[in-house]
Amino acid sequence: MKNINKIRPQVRRTYEWIFEAFLILIQEKEPERITVCEITKKAGVARQTFYRNYTNKNDIIQKYIDLIFLDFVQSIEDRHTCKDICLCYFETLYQHKHSLISLIKYYDAEIILKTFSRYIDVFIRILSQDESKIKKNSNPQYQIMYQVGGTIFITSEWIQKGMQSSVKDMANLVKRTSSSNYFFNK
Repeated sequence: MKNINKIRPQVRRTYEWIFEAFLILIQEKEPERITVCEITKKAGVARQTFYRNYTNKNDIIQKYIDLIFLDFVQSIEDRHTCKDICLCYFETLYQHKHSLISLIKYYDAEIILKTFSRYIDVFIRILSQDESKIKKNSNPQYQIMYQVGGTIFITSEWIQKGMQSSVKDMANLVKRTSSSNYFFNK
């Protein structure tokens, strides 16, 4: 299971600065042609700082998505219903609207599918905490994975369309879909 811990504020700022610098640079040239030196110069950080936090420039996107999921996990601590969790999920993503839409603009939707899929275990942990919500089945983990996979595809499509549907509409859509297949209506 992916370990989601708090990130020190200084590290978080570094991730954000480097990600924002990367977004600016991908508007100017293809991501594979951008150098670490260009990224660090644009972000205003030393190369040492980059290599202390990243293995390579491909880690930039994953570390930023890590921040989004950290925000999500921290914000659902007091939310218990499927609808509340879905609402919190889309609210968290909407707070990063500009960055996510920019990512999709310069990469294809696969970037969202790949990076968000790394968090299936987090969703499984969150959604299986209250067994009273789960329909009785011999293997609920696979059913949750199925639902989460669908949610990730819906998320990707929502981002591709510029997040025009409201957060509430998206949460209701996922909640209705999940309720009809796996979770009891609540």
